[in-house]
Amino acid sequence: MASDFTINPMVGVAKNKAMGTNAALGLEAGYKDFILGYSYTGDSNKDSFSQHFDELKPTPFDNVFQQAKAHYNDDYKAHTVYAGYQFSLGSGYLALKAGAEFSNLKMNAGVAVYDVMPGGQTLVESGAISASSNTVVKPMVGVGYYMDNGLNFNLHYTIHNGNRDMKGSAKYQGDESAGKAKLNGQIPDKDFSTLMFTVGYRF
Repeated sequence: MASDFTINPMVGVAKNKAMGTNAALGLEAGYKDFILGYSYTGDSNKDSFSQHFDELKPTPFDNVFQQAKAHYNDDYKAHTVYAGYQFSLGSGYLALKAGAEFSNLKMNAGVAVYDVMPGGQTLVESGAISASSNTVVKPMVGVGYYMDNGLNFNLHYTIHNGNRDMKGSAKYQGDESAGKAKLNGQIPDKDFSTLMFTVGYRF
């Protein structure tokens, strides 16, 4: 009976319409013709900006400037669980798969302005926004072809477009005031549909 059980680690790439091309990992467990699987893909994009402005005049110090610093980051993670069934085809097996993708998106951005003088810098004002989505569930379909020598090829597709609800907060800090507020909004019509191709070895 031990030969009825199989394990199939997989690696490949995923093309997400919104997030670009990223690495993909997966693992399948099989019993006879039934398959249970899991796959993961994700991406993190970071960007930063820094700019010096003209010398401040008049000032009690020489060489006093203002500097603005900004940053942006988004982090996307998608986990997929699915089931499948394989049929004998040619010198191997063709599997049909279906399941669900669970994804989450986190975003944050901020900007700060400093007075830069000999010996250090002083914060003038800053602002930041951070937000994240609830876990979004979308359908996944896929096919796989398993050769008798263990090598296999898999193509999965997640249908994932429409609005995405985001919740978060915004904060501000200045010389004489500070504040914080909650945010509720949407990312409209952003398409996170994903095409994933993986190669595995089943043993």
